[in-house]
Amino acid sequence: MPGTILLAIAVLLTAVPAWAESTTAAPLRRLQEQLHAFEQRRPYDGPPLTLDAALDEALAKNPTLIALRKQFEAARLRPAQERFLMPPTFEAQIWAWPISSINPADTQMYMFTAGQDIPGRGKRRARAAVLEKEAEVAESEIAVRAREVIDEVKRVYAELFLARTEIDIHLATVDLLRQFADISTAKYSAGRISQQDVLKAVVELSKVHDDLVVMDQRARIAEAQLNTLLDRPPDAPIGPLGAPHERVVLPASAELQRMALERQPELRTAALRRERADAALAAAQVEYKPDFFVGGGLMLMPRDRDAWTATVGISWPNAPWARGRLDTRVAEARAEIEAATAQQRVVENAIRLAVQEAYVRVQSAAQRAALLRTSIVPQSEQTLEVSRVAYQTDRVDFLALIDNQRVLLDAQLAYYEAVSDLEQAIADLERAVGTELARAMFAAVAVEEQP
Repeated sequence: MPGTILLAIAVLLTAVPAWAESTTAAPLRRLQEQLHAFEQRRPYDGPPLTLDAALDEALAKNPTLIALRKQFEAARLRPAQERFLMPPTFEAQIWAWPISSINPADTQMYMFTAGQDIPGRGKRRARAAVLEKEAEVAESEIAVRAREVIDEVKRVYAELFLARTEIDIHLATVDLLRQFADISTAKYSAGRISQQDVLKAVVELSKVHDDLVVMDQRARIAEAQLNTLLDRPPDAPIGPLGAPHERVVLPASAELQRMALERQPELRTAALRRERADAALAAAQVEYKPDFFVGGGLMLMPRDRDAWTATVGISWPNAPWARGRLDTRVAEARAEIEAATAQQRVVENAIRLAVQEAYVRVQSAAQRAALLRTSIVPQSEQTLEVSRVAYQTDRVDFLALIDNQRVLLDAQLAYYEAVSDLEQAIADLERAVGTELARAMFAAVAVEEQP
């Protein structure tokens, strides 16, 4: 495209005005045809999708959350398994079977026995307690991942809205550049300006076309990411989106940090891991108690009287050659408690930091959006209008007009970027706090007319 434009410029600079004027119109027509494809995508196919609807759909259908829920359902069934005894054993033996005979009837005795292992008192309960804490950790991890999915949906939703809005702003700029091109063509026909002003309009339109290609790519990728989070086909159409709006967070950072320490699922998960370590220590300590074995059987003696058998056994965990294994296990459990306690403190500090960082980002994005909406964008619009009128009366050159147009375009894009940053920062703040912030915690900003 740049090489084609340079070649067109070289040809047009050596042509007569009438022929040059018709040659300039040809690139404008081609660009208009190319940009028409982007205009046809508005309004977007598919049913409208609000952010709340996207969040509800993600929480219900996101494959990761479904997998975690299924894992929790499996984990909560494990404690009950430890409350039951191990299966009994059954054994049959033949005694004194002569080597010289292959007939089992020649033996002197048949023995049939049954046995049952019985764990020491409290062992099954202690083991079940460990598994119950593991199930609670699994349940808490669902809440942690749910907050991550919510944050990710909000981020991608904001990216998609921003990309589409930038496309709309650039298409509006196309109409403005067409007006500039018409003015330049009329002035060039009257001999008031040089031919390069007409060509600059073509170049600017080409740049806008290049920007639209990049923005369309971003929009399509964001659509695929959002569809994947909602467990839809990546190429499923997404209709019009709900526009984000400016708002101000009312609670102070200290209050939000207090809420986070009460509600943050990551901190609850860390606390449950500490409790799980405590349960593991209790289970290790109860292993010092002996286990038991009981059994009984019947001896069938073809050449003598039949008899019953009985067996009672007990383990000796504190045997000098076995106690070290249990001592090491207890020491390991205590080390895990210390590690879980330290990790709980790490998570608490990380949550405080995450809340503070997100809070600062929210305040900064809100201030930036307000500054752009109330000052920079209106001033840029006024400057462009003044320069447009001045260009028509030959008081400024075309380069100044194009520069002012670029300033307005950048200001409009910056405003919506700031609003998008605000929504993403609020999403990060809610993730750090661990819950949705109530509407009463925000002050709406009255916006009469957005750029």
